[in-house]
Amino acid sequence: MFNPFEDILTRLVRVEALLLELQSITILPAPADKQLGGIELAMQITGLAQSTIYNLVCAGSIPHMKRGRKLYFSRAELEAWIMDGKHQTLQELETEVARHLSDKPDQKEQFQSATSTR
Repeated sequence: MFNPFEDILTRLVRVEALLLELQSITILPAPADKQLGGIELAMQITGLAQSTIYNLVCAGSIPHMKRGRKLYFSRAELEAWIMDGKHQTLQELETEVARHLSDKPDQKEQFQSATSTR
């Protein structure tokens, strides 16, 4: 004989399993290159104070967009702005010079003779 409660119990078990599966799925944030935000995003990415960011905006030193009275910042542009301030290490500079000179053999000889007299 058919027991409707067994059918309900079976369906309930499946629903619980689906709920557990949904809870384990993490929602991915928007791609970093598409993420826009306000002053809070700029503060989070740069680690600078709100007043410092406003001063940089006034000076035109930090990438931003303005619509009306609202400021917007792009995560990708802020990260690129930070990386533009990166100083090369001595080894990176030497590698860059060597790569540049290897393209121009006549300058390489001049550079080597100039540095050997030091």
